[in-house]
Amino acid sequence: MERLLGKSTKWFRNLSSAIICFISFTVVASDRADVATEYQLLSKQYEQYYVNSRFDDAMEVALKQLNMDPSDSVAFLRLALSIRGSCDQVKPYYSQYGSMDQFKDVTVLARMIIRKECGVDL
Repeated sequence: MERLLGKSTKWFRNLSSAIICFISFTVVASDRADVATEYQLLSKQYEQYYVNSRFDDAMEVALKQLNMDPSDSVAFLRLALSIRGSCDQVKPYYSQYGSMDQFKDVTVLARMIIRKECGVDL
């Protein structure tokens, strides 16, 4: 009887662990989907602001995307492109943004644009 009870307890523990893992994965996957959706909405918003020469608003959107992922070289390039006339808003901590691996060239391009537009070396 004890042996049977021990097996059922072990089975219940394994089942409980599997259920908890499944629920955790579902929550994490849902959070990632929400972040991806928010990022896409911000990208569209950036495009609208940039095309309509609303550079301060475009810059805010780029900073939101960089807060989501500081290594996002595309968002860093968006920031650099929307700097026009706002050089006083360039902060030294911007040097932490961008990727130095697979998107290194995009990061270098963004830094070059900021250097050209504002004379600021990041």
